[in-house]
This record gives sequence, C-alpha cells and structure tokens, in this order.
Amino acid sequence: MNTFISREQDYALRITARLAELKKGEQISVRELSQAMFISKIFAARIVHKLSLAGILATTQGKSGGVSLNIPAKKLTAFEVLEVIGFKVKYNNCLYKDFNCELIGSCRFHGFFRTQENQLIKSLKKMKISDFTFNKTTNNGGY
Repeated sequence: MNTFISREQDYALRITARLAELKKGEQISVRELSQAMFISKIFAARIVHKLSLAGILATTQGKSGGVSLNIPAKKLTAFEVLEVIGFKVKYNNCLYKDFNCELIGSCRFHGFFRTQENQLIKSLKKMKISDFTFNKTTNNGGY
C-alpha cells in the first residue's frame, strides 16, 4: 500500500516530538530515544543523522552525549521535518509541471488534486512540532 508519509518520515516526526519534551539544554541518547519510540537503534541513528545534518537536531558525541532539538519546537514545522527525510507530495502525476495530459483543459480532477495538495502542504507548514508532543503537560518553552 502506498502512503504519503513513509515510515522513516513518521519516525522523524515522532522523534522530534519526543525531543520537544526535553528541557532546554537537556539531551537524550539515541539508545534511549529508540527505546522510547519502539524503533531500532540503527534506524533512529540514521534519522537523527539526517536531521542533524539539516540543523534540526544538535548532537553531542561521547559517554554523556546525546541528541536534542536545535530549533525550538514552537518554531519547527512538521513540513520542515518531513522535507529533510524526503517528503515529496504529489496527489497525481498531472500536478508535475512537465506532465503532458490531453485532458488538462477539461479535467476537473486536476484542480481538485491541486487544491488538496496545497491544503496539505499549508497544514504541515502551519503545525509546529510542539503541537505533537506526547506529554501535553510539557511546558518547557518549546525545547
């Protein structure tokens, strides 16, 4: 089955939401993070690496090292996280600029698909990672 959001993208959202619960300056190890999210340490490390290369996460190596958000969760959007992990939404091939469709002038699906796609992107850009924390009582300034 095809989905808009891959498993890796889903985990990236969940990882950043979990990190949003940390207090400013606090870090969590990749091992602890992977256990909390019920994913393999290798998969979590790969996602953390991608997000840290993009500047979304801060990492510290060593025994007392760990990972934390590098951008306040109240400013970080779901779209930004997804985009780093390769999110590309197209409801239909006809929405690609170079797609040639003989029905483009008379097809009413094209406009519908474009509207739906634009609404999804707008929603993902509006939603902040702080909106998705697991512990809704967390009030730590969005870190």
